[in-house]
Amino acid sequence: SHPFAAYRPIAAAAAMAKGTADGVGATAPRHEEADKGRAGPLKCLKLWSRRLTRQAVTFVDVYLSFGVRAFHLGIRILGPLLMMVALALTAFVSYSFLMHAMPQLEDLGLPSQCGLVAFGVFLLFNILYNYAKASFMDPGQPPEYEQARAEFELRAAEAQKPRPKRCARCTRFKPERCHHCSVCNRCVLKMDHHCPWVNNCVGYRNYRYFCLFLLYLSTGCIYVIVLFWESGILFHVRRRKGITDLHTARECIMTSFLICCSIFCALCLLGGFHVYLVFSNQTTIEFQTNFAKKIESRRNGEYFRNPYDLGRTRNFQQVFGPNSLFRLRWLLPGARPPQGDGLQFPSLRLPTASM
Repeated sequence: SHPFAAYRPIAAAAAMAKGTADGVGATAPRHEEADKGRAGPLKCLKLWSRRLTRQAVTFVDVYLSFGVRAFHLGIRILGPLLMMVALALTAFVSYSFLMHAMPQLEDLGLPSQCGLVAFGVFLLFNILYNYAKASFMDPGQPPEYEQARAEFELRAAEAQKPRPKRCARCTRFKPERCHHCSVCNRCVLKMDHHCPWVNNCVGYRNYRYFCLFLLYLSTGCIYVIVLFWESGILFHVRRRKGITDLHTARECIMTSFLICCSIFCALCLLGGFHVYLVFSNQTTIEFQTNFAKKIESRRNGEYFRNPYDLGRTRNFQQVFGPNSLFRLRWLLPGARPPQGDGLQFPSLRLPTASM
């Protein structure tokens, strides 16, 4: 036998191990190349998805801004149309009251008819007067930022309040309770909302007239509803002097009654909401933000109070001027306006208290 025959199995095993190792080393680059081949399409897919997402966000942003601009343009066009509708409805109800309803009440006598007409004219005058004031009066605009900067920075330093703000859209001075109206494209002092029915913003200077318009309009609707119902002319229209067409008179009276009922139902919701806002010294915008703050405070176990809530009497005078609620002078056009300039308001800066 060969002298190295005993070592041949060991050599064969070593050769096999070497071959296996060489095979692994040879296949490793192949796997790396395969991984690189797979990573290429995955990377392209991720880049493509990111690019598509950016394009979709840009597309949505552009069309949302276009939709907002179209909405604001529609509100500007709709405002004068709604004003014409409001005046037309008021004129129709007034015509039906004077020309068709009053002749039906001739049995009450001339003094009673004159009294009913005088009270109706009083309501109509105040409706139109306050509507004109709410529509055409400037709601209040803050001064230029540079003009008010020095004065209000000094006040803020003395009262330890934050520095005055500047509107990012119109670059005007932006005091507390001031907001930028995107429809009018201007800042409004103590802005409540933009009302298309008056085609104007409701703010610091004309909010009083807006509330009085709602009050007199609801009173006029109640007056027409009660008078038409209690007098019986709603269902029994008789032939009187000056009335030649009973069918037309009946339709005008019934239509006026339905118009007043519809308006009164809407005013019960809107007017009731603004009564709450007046006695709590809030605007519609502040009501939304304060509502969210109340929910957050309750979650944290704290009590939130509106910092401008000074009590019902003082809250009322913040809107209707230094007039007593029960003397009813604030209902008349010559009542004293609210004090202040709309740039600063008395407030109770109380921290939230733990419950």
